[in-house]
Amino acid sequence: MQLPPGGIDIFYIDESHDQKTYVTTAIRVPFLRNIDGNWTIVWQATWEGARDWRRGLKRSLDIPTTQELHGHKLASGRGNYRKGKHNFDRAKARGAYNEALQTIDFLPSQSIMSASVHRGPQHLYGNQRLEAVMVALFQRMRTYCDKNQRVALTFFDRGHPEYRTLYRKAQVFLPTGSLFGTRTRNLPLSMFFEDGNDKDSKHCWFTQTADIVAYVAFLKVKSERRDLTPWQVKYNWSAAYDEIPATLINTNVSRGVIRDGIVRL
Repeated sequence: MQLPPGGIDIFYIDESHDQKTYVTTAIRVPFLRNIDGNWTIVWQATWEGARDWRRGLKRSLDIPTTQELHGHKLASGRGNYRKGKHNFDRAKARGAYNEALQTIDFLPSQSIMSASVHRGPQHLYGNQRLEAVMVALFQRMRTYCDKNQRVALTFFDRGHPEYRTLYRKAQVFLPTGSLFGTRTRNLPLSMFFEDGNDKDSKHCWFTQTADIVAYVAFLKVKSERRDLTPWQVKYNWSAAYDEIPATLINTNVSRGVIRDGIVRL
């Protein structure tokens, strides 16, 4: 494999789900770029932005930088986020979550993409639920790298061996095109090198960022089906996804009228 002119990116993936809805989110972080004719590792700059983001949350919200962010815990007023030993009430948790999303602008433009599926007849090339959303997400990751002449590698949250299995399959076989089979082509993740890597989200701010984005994407698609709980409706969690800076969302992955960076299967 030759290094293309666009360099190398890293995708960090996490999910949010219940018994009805499954959402996966990928966060793209630049790793290697050609700057003035010299190949330069640029990953550190984004990491420093993530570090400053967490320091900012500590200053304004008393959330320790070592406290792992889980979207569902923060939103529901659990997780002992305030000073690492107290919970926010749900109204304050909503405000804290807003601030966390509004300040993830350390990420580059068009760096967030998600895919969602509901339990039932929805499928993608015979795949359902987890398999379907991962196929849809892998397709968009591949398209982005192909158009920008980049290669990439991927990190998943630890504890999901099924992700690695699906990733390995997609590196060999990834159907793309017509859902009805006649024009389907195999466009594998040929520009993704290495195996799918596990990353303990407790020690990875990028995976935690993917988690809090996945959770609000999950709430948005659930709200479209009128499936939010009463407390989620009360605190307007259907609108939380809109707190993400618009420039960070890769709207090219969306289809139809709603161009919000979430693929709906």
